[in-house]
This record gives sequence, C-alpha cells and structure tokens, in this order.
Amino acid sequence: MNIGIDARLLERKISGIGRSLLLLLEEIPKIDKENKYFLFSYSPLDIDRNYYTNITTTKSILPQKLFSPFWSNFILPHYLRKNNIRILLSVNQVLPLIKTRNCKYVSVVHDVIYKADPHFLPFIYRKYLQLFAHFSVKISDVILTVSEYSKKDILQHYKIDERKIKVIPQSASKEFVPLNLSDDEKCEIKNKFGLHKHVVLYVGMLENRKNIKGILKVADELYNRDKEIGIVLVGKIGHGGNKILREIRKRTNVLNLTNVDDNLLKKLYNTADVFIFPSYYEGFGYPPLEAMQSGLPVVASDNTSLKEIIGSGGILHGADDYQAMASDIMRILKNENYSLEIRNKGLERAKNFNIEYTVKEIVNLFNSFRN
Repeated sequence: MNIGIDARLLERKISGIGRSLLLLLEEIPKIDKENKYFLFSYSPLDIDRNYYTNITTTKSILPQKLFSPFWSNFILPHYLRKNNIRILLSVNQVLPLIKTRNCKYVSVVHDVIYKADPHFLPFIYRKYLQLFAHFSVKISDVILTVSEYSKKDILQHYKIDERKIKVIPQSASKEFVPLNLSDDEKCEIKNKFGLHKHVVLYVGMLENRKNIKGILKVADELYNRDKEIGIVLVGKIGHGGNKILREIRKRTNVLNLTNVDDNLLKKLYNTADVFIFPSYYEGFGYPPLEAMQSGLPVVASDNTSLKEIIGSGGILHGADDYQAMASDIMRILKNENYSLEIRNKGLERAKNFNIEYTVKEIVNLFNSFRN
C-alpha cells in the first residue's frame, strides 16, 4: 500500500511538530516492512532514500501562506493520483479540500487554538487556520490527536463523530537523556554563555501564548530572593515577541538564546537546575517532556494538556501563580533531596511516552485501511 506524507515541514527550521515528524520518519522503517512511503515536498529532503521515495514538486516565489493552499489543493492531488497513494498523512492538520479518489485522509491535529483561544495567534495565520484547518477536520477520514485534552477540545468545537478521533500521545527524542555532565563541563557552558550560578530554563517560542511575561514575573520574584539565580529562555520570537524582548532587556537575570541546536539543547537540559513552563495553552507540550526525560525538575502550569502530560512528574500551579512557582523553584534549588525527588518522578513519568508505541499505533491505523 502506498502511503503519502506531506513533509514540507522538514524544509523549514524544525519546530515541535517538525521534530515529531522527524521522529516518526526515523522509526517507521524499523516497524513497517510492508507499505511504501512517499514524502512530498518542494525541494529534495535529507532522508533515507533506500526506504522513502521523496517526490519533489515545485517551489514558488509567492509567500508561503499564499502558495501553501494552492499547493495543497491543486499540486499535491495530482501527485497523489500519479503515485497511486492510498493514504495521505498530514502532520500539520491541513489537507486538500477535495477528496482524491481511493485515497484516505489522515490529519494530525495537535490543537484547535485557532478556535479555542484565537487571540494567541497572529491575525493572518489565525484566519488561515480557521479556513483551511477547519475544512481539513471535516474532510479527514481519521483525525489523530496527541492528548485527551485535545480530543475534548476538538469535540467541543466541531460536530463530528467521536469515533473519527484517535488519541496517540507523542514522544520526545531518545537523545534527551541524563548526561551526567561533570561540574567542569557545566561551568564551561555557563561561562561560555554568561549564565548565573543557578539556572532556570525555558524552551519554546517567545510568544504571548507561552506566558513569557509570567516567566519574567517569576524572574523578578527570584531576583528579590537570590541574585545568583538566572533564567535562560531558549527560542525564537513568536506572536507578541518584540514587546517581550524589550522586557527581557530590562533585566540582568534573564537571557534569551536563539539558534540553539539539539546538541547544545541536550547540554542545557543537563546544566540547568529547574525547567519552567507556565504556558496558557498546549495541545501536548514537547519541552516539558524533553526536560523530564533529561532528568530536569519541571515547574509548569496545570492547564490544558500539561497536567495530563506532566502529571505526577513535575510541580503544577496556576499559570498566573508566579509566587508559588518562584517558591517551588527556590525549594528545588535549596533542597537537594527535594530536587532529586522531583527529578526521579519526572524520569519515571517520561517512560509513559515512547516512540515505538506511537509509531506502532500509527502503522496499525494505516494497515486497518486494507480491509
């Protein structure tokens, strides 16, 4: 059976959803020895060409947001028919608006924030999703989602058959593990980037949805209690990010790092003392899982999917309870036994999410269409 995957995400700077697609593509060849996979993209991809067939289509000088709908609805269907694709998988929840004959559509819907909390998205992107993602949900034969919370959110905003939705939790890369860095190695990293003695780490976009302003309030509270604690924000600018950057620059105990590759990120997870993630809305939440898997104690908000993913593996508070978060960070920093307890709980919790299970469930779904 020929299975097609919209792989254009791999042509951009890799984000959370792109990372999940990479993990999927790395694992599928270990599990599926029967089906054939075709990856559709604008340009050639750096993939295993002994297993995957990469179908390159065409580029455009038009802006991505304008060309992408045209590509999805006119160019991609041509290649689906040409290559006799029986199943199309879209991991960014946008599908052709017209069904291709003899082809089942499977979309991965991480969240429906464009309906649940649209003010967290830029105007143009919000309208794009409200139009194209909306129709994709309707036209999908199966919707894969990443948490029970997201399933509930989809059903709240769409009148669709619940049986059409399948929850398959995502996974973090196996590369995120405790590295047991020596004190000298940690000092080298801290000196290189000018980090404080005690490091509180955040990983993700710098945008309003992630509650970065809340992290800055925690930073102010920590500064009043101990001047040797610094917060490191790893991520690029998102919606509302320019105002956030101006606030960051007002503080001596907050540092923003961009262009951090996975090798450095692994070391930062193992150099930091605490991970903070007070996001207002998450369909899944990859960074807290990466942190738990790396043995880094997590302090996060208790909303949306985060309480489902983190569970007993971290410390959860209301997204705006900055003083409570600061107090727990202080306790982790000052009490080694407590820090070890939270670390071990996180490591244990992270075992519930593994890529082998995720991919087996997806391949089983594909094979169910044989009947």
